[in-house]
Amino acid sequence: MLDLVSELIDHDFTAGNDFRETAFNLVSNAAQKTGSAVDNTVSKNLLEEYARIYGRVKAHKALIKAVYRVKIENIFGHKGDIPWFKDQTLSYLATNAELSLGSNESESYQAGSYQANYLTQQTSSEMDITFIETAKGDISKSYKACRRLAFNNDGTMNETKNYAFKLTVALLNPNDPRRIAVQESWIVGVKSASIELSASSRSELVEIPVTFEKLRPLSFSS
Repeated sequence: MLDLVSELIDHDFTAGNDFRETAFNLVSNAAQKTGSAVDNTVSKNLLEEYARIYGRVKAHKALIKAVYRVKIENIFGHKGDIPWFKDQTLSYLATNAELSLGSNESESYQAGSYQANYLTQQTSSEMDITFIETAKGDISKSYKACRRLAFNNDGTMNETKNYAFKLTVALLNPNDPRRIAVQESWIVGVKSASIELSASSRSELVEIPVTFEKLRPLSFSS
């Protein structure tokens, strides 16, 4: 029965197929494979059970990978010509993004012949976002300007607050993009970026993968 439920849930109903007819066909096919007859009473009960399960599963709906938002904010008031701080529409040029929900480190010990594990600390590292480059090179300018906030010409480094900024990635409800389903924010700094060029790519857009280093949890900004 569980196999039939899974098959019904995975079935594509976008073509307008009738639910009860499809469910009955699945039951009939399963019965033929096992060499058993399809009892009308049993089939009716199965159809009702499938309908309840399908209805509950469908009610959850689902998020879509392409419906997301990236936001870059200058929460520490950095000065200078940094396009992605001034023009929030540049964030919509993010073609790929990561949304980390958090990770942890662990250690283990032996309890007799068994291995036991326990969590030791929360961890965070880097994340990548790919942007389409503008005709004015706004993404490249933004990256290089943020990099200069960290490093001085004499080789010295500035304090973290002098080059950090806020980065937010959110998954939106596809039926109502104003509603946020999942969202995470971090205090970050730029780490690396590069542009891949090719003489054979005459019509391809220039994309820049930018790596951001997670510097602090967002709670450290207050």
